Amino acid sequence: MHITITLQSDTPWEIPVNYNHFLQAAIYRHLSPEFAEFLHNQGYIVDRRRFALFSFSRLIGPHDYVSASKMLVFQNTAKLMLSSPIEQFIREITQVLLMEGIRIGSQFLRVTSIQTEIFKVEKSVIEVETLSPVVAYSTLLRSDGRRYTKYFHPGEKDFQRIISDNLVRKAKLIYGTDLTFAPVSIDSIGDFRKQIVLYKNTIIEAYNGKFILEGDSRLLQAAVDAGLGGKNSCGFGCIRPISR
Repeated sequence: MHITITLQSDTPWEIPVNYNHFLQAAIYRHLSPEFAEFLHNQGYIVDRRRFALFSFSRLIGPHDYVSASKMLVFQNTAKLMLSSPIEQFIREITQVLLMEGIRIGSQFLRVTSIQTEIFKVEKSVIEVETLSPVVAYSTLLRSDGRRYTKYFHPGEKDFQRIISDNLVRKAKLIYGTDLTFAPVSIDSIGDFRKQIVLYKNTIIEAYNGKFILEGDSRLLQAAVDAGLGGKNSCGFGCIRPISR
């Protein structure tokens, strides 16, 4: 399920250009304490991997970039999209935001509307667009034994493999851990755009664009609802289907 939240301020408001962790903190802060602690500290576990099973978009709305301060200045209104297959997540975040509004960093914003959408995937091929950039990465070992993170772009085979494996794990959490799935095929539509995001003190390479996903409809549904690729709960891989 997807929700689109309309945020409103009486005056222009600003936020650092690398704001993912501000949005993430705001989301957790507007869930019940017990559920927020569960998602943040434990999450849903399969194959020794942990998932929060939600994603969120970039802030969408008229804004200016101030290079001197590396701030984005939004003009009164912005939209934020969230997606999750977990009913409790959607229910809690919707109820609290409508009653209390949202605080992002030091900025309080009114929530003037919340629109709910259910994208039901019934086909084995869908086209999607990114609302926040997609991440595919592996943690590898250097020759001296030190770990490092390697990011992959949509033109590499490992990009498809990593995202497909990730979707299989999410689908097992949603539909049952005893199920087996064939890999998903992922192809970009046109050009994809690299985006460098500083999340806290970590540099993350991610990609925006449009993609064709082909495979089991349950895997595609998991991509739409839980996010495509890794680091979804940090603000990556939020997507929505597009039609031609």
